[in-house]
Amino acid sequence: MSLKEYGVWTGKAVRVSAETAADDPHTPHIHLFYDDGTGGEYDNARRASINVKSGSAISELVVWINLNFTHTITEKLSALNQGFTPLENKANGMALDYIRGNMMNLKEGRVLPHDIPGQENDVLDLVFPLLKSAVQRQAVVHLFGEPYLPARQGIHDVHMNQGSAGKFSKYNGVWQDGGLFIENSDGSYTSILIAFASQAAHTDESTGNALPGSNNLKQLITHSGEPVIADDLRVAIIGALVNPVGAENTPHHTGRPETVWLMNRSPTPISLKGWSILNKSEKVQPMADEIVLAPGGIHTVEMNKAPLSNKGGLLTLLDNNGVKVDGVNYTRKQAQQEGYITLFR
Repeated sequence: MSLKEYGVWTGKAVRVSAETAADDPHTPHIHLFYDDGTGGEYDNARRASINVKSGSAISELVVWINLNFTHTITEKLSALNQGFTPLENKANGMALDYIRGNMMNLKEGRVLPHDIPGQENDVLDLVFPLLKSAVQRQAVVHLFGEPYLPARQGIHDVHMNQGSAGKFSKYNGVWQDGGLFIENSDGSYTSILIAFASQAAHTDESTGNALPGSNNLKQLITHSGEPVIADDLRVAIIGALVNPVGAENTPHHTGRPETVWLMNRSPTPISLKGWSILNKSEKVQPMADEIVLAPGGIHTVEMNKAPLSNKGGLLTLLDNNGVKVDGVNYTRKQAQQEGYITLFR
């Protein structure tokens, strides 16, 4: 079914409040109030409701915080006008997808409870100070999710919106994840990305539902349980020649082609038969069937069927079952210099 409406709301942070375990032990939120210049029913502002606890049996959240977030999406945020901007649920636009958009290494998230004694050990400890600082600066914030309907006085679902089970699976979809980006004073961005620890780490390309055998995020990060889907990053994207010297992708180009380098970081040989690499438009570059990559071996892939954009882009490695093994992103700035290889690891 997916979300009824999806987009990004841009405004200035003006107030923030947080519900502790004493306030609401069941469905607590952080409420960030923002001004987009059009008023609102919350003392002339609108409200973003950010989940800080899950109602499922696995109550923890997973939080990824990056104080200097660099991604192709950040190059588009500064062009947004204040207010709500509807987004299409597709690749190569502004829509977020934690899995397909290569926004972070999923394994680097922190699995956190809502509110427990101690410092920097729960969601409130990590997220609330960043939002409080944004309010003090009246920083511009960009909130991805679904507007409250029909009144449209704010936004919710500011979290990953795929891989959910049970009654929440009706909201699953691809290219419709939520998130929060704060503009820093130097023009960079702080990203706050949130998921429920119970959500699947691998999802269907059409529905966003969990793939059979997928670990949930808690299992992926804490390594609990035996994974059925093979380990991510057994083959890694280590570099790419995005912008060769000369007019690439033309019949007259005689220089080096756009190329991606892969490394087998596992202790066993891996056949790349049926594997593929996707670009940011999800065009497919298939692998040669006969390639077997030895442990520590490196294989080069010429991207003649999935051209690489010089304006920033994504590279996603899929195995023969269509499961994501690795993903990276690069910015327009990284692609500016002709002939230089962009290193990812």
